[in-house]
Amino acid sequence: MPEHVDAGGKAFAAGHLGELTQIITPSLVDAVLAQTGRVQSRVRKLPSRVVVYFVLAMALFGECGYRGVWAALVAAPGMPDVDPSAAALRQARRRLGSAPLSVLFDQVKGAVAAEEAAGSWWKGLRTVAWDSTGILVADSEANRSYCGRATGRNGVCGFPMIRLSALVECGTRALIDAVLGPWTQAEESQCTMLCRALKPGMLLLADRGSKGFALARSAAATGAQLLWRMSADLQPPVLHALPDGTYLSMSTGINERDRLRRWSRHRRTIAPQIAGVAIRVIEATVAVHAADGTTTTTSLRLFTTLLDHRRYPAAELAELYHRRWQAETAYFGLKVTLRGSDRVLRSHHTDGARQELLGLLVVYQAARLIVVDAALQAGIAPSQISLAVTIRTARNTVITATGTMRQGCRLTPVIHRAILHPRELAPQGRPTRIQPRRVKRPISTFAYSPTRKNTPIPNAEITFTITTATDRTRRWRT
Repeated sequence: MPEHVDAGGKAFAAGHLGELTQIITPSLVDAVLAQTGRVQSRVRKLPSRVVVYFVLAMALFGECGYRGVWAALVAAPGMPDVDPSAAALRQARRRLGSAPLSVLFDQVKGAVAAEEAAGSWWKGLRTVAWDSTGILVADSEANRSYCGRATGRNGVCGFPMIRLSALVECGTRALIDAVLGPWTQAEESQCTMLCRALKPGMLLLADRGSKGFALARSAAATGAQLLWRMSADLQPPVLHALPDGTYLSMSTGINERDRLRRWSRHRRTIAPQIAGVAIRVIEATVAVHAADGTTTTTSLRLFTTLLDHRRYPAAELAELYHRRWQAETAYFGLKVTLRGSDRVLRSHHTDGARQELLGLLVVYQAARLIVVDAALQAGIAPSQISLAVTIRTARNTVITATGTMRQGCRLTPVIHRAILHPRELAPQGRPTRIQPRRVKRPISTFAYSPTRKNTPIPNAEITFTITTATDRTRRWRT
């Protein structure tokens, strides 16, 4: 059992998170507390290390109140008989603050895929994706003042939201970095901050929400390569058509783009000197052939900084872009699998809400580390391992205090056996599944027609057809 100090039944200095303690070790927590100056100055019933593990346990047992979370932490035989009140736990969280959880997340975040791991690499480039989402927080005056309120089609949403933007490693769905802020903070602003985590050798995938020359310039300046989807209203000028149907252009500001467009129509003078990012534009038609015989098509316009059309074929890039959905899958694991569907963060103070969200990020990343370790040992793709089974088993090890003594072992035996059970592994080929877009939160139970088909269609065949640039070039020159 974890080492503890019994001061007349009033205090104990140990903490644990079941087998997740092998990743979030007591020595790591102590170092974080010392770095942030949050080590307790006197003996308490709830030392700082215990409070950190309590915040992390709140992420695992989100459906429980304070007393329920504490009961899970001390449920194993031999645990110290300390029974703090909910008010004491609440005050301990406020004393701790969010700074230690922020530094702890900095210690566990990062890319984890092995060299050339399937799904995480493409032609020597580590594929990553970023996106933004909203996290519901308690409807209190402090949270409303900090977060503001999001607006939807029906007006103002019911709960304030924290905007979370994360850089996700494709294949493993691990968090390389994350930025938190009020909902009023623009996605572009948070993604600009995420550029600090980009490095040469990365290929960044992004949807149409990442727009603007300033953001593209900041991302390209890190040395990372870009593969972003463009909005339909953007018409980049065709500067040079390539044999594969793609064309070279420039990502610039609005005024510079207009100058390039005017020049490209005639090309009778020397090209204007314009500062921008050289890009290659790919336009493709995506056809999805479902198993029931139906076919749906959509248009796709991408731009990339990979300019060599021979080394980086357009059809492969169009297919590769769909790995961007790994970021959405990561958010589903964080917001639904771990936190719970439609669950609102409980903290009524802004710093407490940040602390609670950072605890979710730390636990999610620890679970992903376990998944990657298990997949590496078993020789399978991490996407075949269920995050739900990993989290469920991790909860059980907290209650039984399993695995808290085997320090230094990255592979946790109990969780390892559970998540690698043949019945729990997902079949290969799941990325070909499709599912029609639908409203996640209907206003009433009558919002859907009972005849509407919303079930996933497995094993769909997806084809990509590159649109030639000949017609576009002719249009710009007329």
